[in-house]
Amino acid sequence: MSGGAADLAVAGFGTGAVAALSGLGVLATYRVTGVLNVAFGAVGMFAAYLTRALVRDAHVPGYVAGLVVVCCFAPLLGLGLEAAVFGPLQARAADAGRLLIAGFGVTVLLVGVATAVWGEQARTDAPMLLPGGTMRLGGVDVPTAVPVELGLVLAVALGLAWFSRGGPAIRAVIDDRRLAELAGLPARRLARLGWVAGTVLAALTGVLLAPQLRFDPTTLTLVIFETLGVAIAARLRSAPLAILFAFGTAIGQAELTGVHLQGAAGSVLDAVRSNLFVVLLLLATWLTPAFRTDEVPRHVSLGGARWPPYVLILLIALAGAVLRPVDLRTALTIPALALVLLSFRVLSSGGLLSLGQAGLAGIGALTAGWAPGWGVLAAPLAGAAVAAVFALPTIRQAGLHLAVATLAAATALSSFLFNQPLFTPSSVHRPGFAQSDKAYLYFELVVLTIAIAALTILVRGPALRLSALRDSEIAARTVGIAVDREHLAVFAGAGAMAALGGALWAAGDQVFDATAFEPAQGLLWFAAAAAVGFTDSGLLILAAVVLVIAENHIAGSSAILVGVATLVLPAWPALRREVTSRAGSPGM
Repeated sequence: MSGGAADLAVAGFGTGAVAALSGLGVLATYRVTGVLNVAFGAVGMFAAYLTRALVRDAHVPGYVAGLVVVCCFAPLLGLGLEAAVFGPLQARAADAGRLLIAGFGVTVLLVGVATAVWGEQARTDAPMLLPGGTMRLGGVDVPTAVPVELGLVLAVALGLAWFSRGGPAIRAVIDDRRLAELAGLPARRLARLGWVAGTVLAALTGVLLAPQLRFDPTTLTLVIFETLGVAIAARLRSAPLAILFAFGTAIGQAELTGVHLQGAAGSVLDAVRSNLFVVLLLLATWLTPAFRTDEVPRHVSLGGARWPPYVLILLIALAGAVLRPVDLRTALTIPALALVLLSFRVLSSGGLLSLGQAGLAGIGALTAGWAPGWGVLAAPLAGAAVAAVFALPTIRQAGLHLAVATLAAATALSSFLFNQPLFTPSSVHRPGFAQSDKAYLYFELVVLTIAIAALTILVRGPALRLSALRDSEIAARTVGIAVDREHLAVFAGAGAMAALGGALWAAGDQVFDATAFEPAQGLLWFAAAAAVGFTDSGLLILAAVVLVIAENHIAGSSAILVGVATLVLPAWPALRREVTSRAGSPGM
C-alpha cells in the first residue's frame, strides 16, 4: 500500500472504531433481550447534545461531561427504557412489531425533545473529548485518538465475548422470558444489563462521532442509525464480523476520498463516498437472512370509536373557506400527509411493515416536478414501480426485516437522489385548474376522497386473499395463494398512495423540498400511524391534522406528541382492562 493510501486507511480507523462501538451496542442489547434497539441512534444523538450543553452552556470540563453522560445518564436511560417501555411489553409477550413501534416511539420522542430544547439549526461545536493531533508510527501519521478508540473497541468486544459464555441461559431468556423466570434464570437482571450496555455504547458513539460532523437532531440520529448495517451484516450474532464490516466500510470510505472525478460522475462518487454506510445497510438487509418474521400489529383500539373520514374531509373543506391565506397555505399539507399515512393502511391489509414511505412520497414529489402539468397523475405509477423494485429483494422476509430494509431504501433515496441537485427540479407546478391555494385545497380533498373510496373497496371487498395472508402465510401458500405476488401488489399499492401524497405536497409548496421527505420524517409518520392504529382511516386523517398544526406552531412538538402517543396509546386498552378487573375484584 502506498504512503498516501496508508494514510487514508489510517484516517478511516477513527470512524471505523465508532461504527464498531455502535454495532457492538446493538449486538449487546439484541443478544440479551432479543430486541433490535432501533432507538440507539436517537440515544447517541441525545447524549451528544447533552454533552455539548454541559460543556458549552454549563462550562463543565469536557472529560467530566463525557463521563457524566456516558457513565451516569446512559445507564439510567437504559434502565428506564427497560422498566417503562420494553420490559412491560416483553412481559406481555409483545411481538416484534410492537417492539419496533415502541423503539421508534422512543426515537421520535428524543428527537422532538432535542429539537424543542436545542433547536433545529446545524451545529459544528461538539466538544472533542479524545486527544487531538497526530503521531508518527511506521512512517504513517496516526491521529492520537485512534489508539484510544481501538482500545475501547477491543475492551467492548472482549466483554461481549465473556458475557456470551452464558449463551444457553441468555438464549432461554430471549426465547421465552416467562418460562426462563420460572426456571430460576435472572431474566429481568439480564435484560437490564443488556439495555444498560446498549445505551452506554450508543451514548459513547454519539459523543465520539458528533465532533466530526455538522449535525442537527435528525441528521445525527440517522448518521448513527446508518451504522446498524454493520450489526445486520454480522447477522446480529458475530461481534468479530461486526467489527470487520465497520472498519472495512470506514477504510473504504476514506480511500474513496483519494479518487477524483469530474461532472456527474464526480457528484455520484461524492454521494457514495459520503454514504457508504448507507450502502452497507441496504446490501445487508437485502442479502442476509431474516432475523425476525413477526407480522405487523393490525391496529390500536381507542375505546371502539371510529372516526368517519368523510366528515373530517368536510370539516377541512369548510375550514378552508374561512382560513387566513397564511393558514390556508399550511393546510395544503394536511390532505397530502393524510394520503401518506393512509398508505400504512394499505400495507396493514397485507400484514406488512414499511419505514420507507417518506422515500416513496419523495419519488412522487420528484415525478410531479419532472412532468409539469400531469406529474401528479403520473406519481402513483412511479411510486408503485419504485416500491416494487425495493421490495423485491426482501419480499419473502416480511416483518421486522422488511421494515428495516425499507428504511435503508428510503435513506438511499434521500442520499443519492433527493439531495443531489443533478436530479431535483427547480419548481413543481400545480394543475392549471387549481392555481389558487383554495382551489388547490379542494382539489386535494377530492383526490383524498377518491383514494379513501378505493382503499375501502380494497380492504372490505376483494380482500379475502389479503385476510388469509394476515392470518397465516403458511396456510395461504397451502391453498394456492401466490403470497409473494400478493405482497408485492400490496407494497406497490402503498407506494402509489404515498407517492400521490408526496406529489400533492410538492405541488402545494410549488417547490421540491428534500427535507420534507427525509427518512426521519418517515419514522415520524410511521410512529403516528402506529399510535392511532393502522386500520382507521379517520384517525389517520386526524393524525395528519394534528401533526401539521403542531409542527407549524412549535418545532419538535409533533415528534414529542407522536412519541408520547406511540408509547401510551397502544398500552391503553391493556391498562384499562387491568384497572377494570382490579376494580371488580373482591376487596376493592
